[in-house]
Amino acid sequence: MLNQYISKTRRSRDLFERAERVLCGGVNHNIRTFGLTTHGAYPPFMARGEGSHIWDVDGNEYIDWWMTHFAKILGHAHPSVIAAIREQLENGVHLGALNEAQVELAELLRRAIPLLEKMRFCTTGAEATMYATRLARLYTGRHLVAKARGGWHGGNDSLVYHLKYPFTDEPIFAGLSFDFNDSDSVTELFREHGEELAAVIVEPVLGAGGGLPPERDFLRHLREQCDAHGSVLIFDEIITGFRLCYGSAGVELFGVRPDLMTLGKIVGGGMPIGIYGGREEIMRLAEPGAKGGRWVGGGTFSSHPLSMAAGVAVIRELERLKNDYRRLNTTGDTFRRNINTYFSDEGIKALSTGTGSIAFVNWLRHDIEPPLTATKLGEAADHKRLDLFQSLLFEQGVFGFHGLGAISFAHTKEDISRTLDVAREVAPIVQAYDQ
Repeated sequence: MLNQYISKTRRSRDLFERAERVLCGGVNHNIRTFGLTTHGAYPPFMARGEGSHIWDVDGNEYIDWWMTHFAKILGHAHPSVIAAIREQLENGVHLGALNEAQVELAELLRRAIPLLEKMRFCTTGAEATMYATRLARLYTGRHLVAKARGGWHGGNDSLVYHLKYPFTDEPIFAGLSFDFNDSDSVTELFREHGEELAAVIVEPVLGAGGGLPPERDFLRHLREQCDAHGSVLIFDEIITGFRLCYGSAGVELFGVRPDLMTLGKIVGGGMPIGIYGGREEIMRLAEPGAKGGRWVGGGTFSSHPLSMAAGVAVIRELERLKNDYRRLNTTGDTFRRNINTYFSDEGIKALSTGTGSIAFVNWLRHDIEPPLTATKLGEAADHKRLDLFQSLLFEQGVFGFHGLGAISFAHTKEDISRTLDVAREVAPIVQAYDQ
């Protein structure tokens, strides 16, 4: 198994052997094994990217669906982003003070997403969600925060629980949760804890928990329950922000306005960034010397000049392309429909989920009925087959995670067609796999 991949990635193999001697598990992010180690291989080490393609250190070329954890919606090495970083780089990497680009980026973001009445920049999405929940606790005077099961909001202690089915954790990481797309579980959560809940944080499209779009009125039900109990609603749009439309997917596509929002990934254009913002009466608690406030943001690398410069270039470019989102989303919708038709026709127990330009592939031990939830997907998930599917895609030059990932404005019809052909080629092998 994976003999072809192993034979053409010898330098990656050598680098991974070296990495295992000095890094925990050979990686600096657990998911970057991409499931390859499950089947006796190792992850590739990447050297460069251009447009929708990426090359490893052995010179192998891949169609990239991972796109830097979904961040590169413009594609790799976009000329405008590279030029902005290069111009700033010549004036210094970081000066540890205010810079003009942070003001310009904040203005661009508020113009695109008016609910960002005030905001703060940090360095990672994990920081952004941590600070947002901290502000919600300060504002409400309450301690408890709830999240969707399977929701990934970064590795901060406030939210790193109930990540994988069966959503049980050691007490040190235990917290409140509900099932995405299950309004009854939301109602029950608020019935038991509504007067204690400082906030509910949710991705408008559940990411790591299965790439699930919201059922009709689910997000609206969350909004109504938060209003009824005085809790802060936080949308984590680190994936969906500027991914499905120009601005907020929660507001523009699903018609629900949160109190606070977090952004990242796409906004940084590949540079480290996190953003939290929203209603001014909540965000003012982050101001220096604010009455009732607390130190909620900072860090040596906050509003890093290179990230700010890249962000300005990205948002300007996306503003120019905002009428092209429909085409991008239609491409993703068509791809998922085509691959699901193939799975159904061939009796393959797999399901592509997502919406717009997001396309996951889930391998299942048995069929599941809608509405899709993280609990249903988790109970049915066949992780070994998923890992094998991803590994065989790598072997045939398609680089992705969560089955596949997300496409960019740089992806071509040929990229999409080739990916579908490869998926059809390897899927029967995965289905026949004897665990």
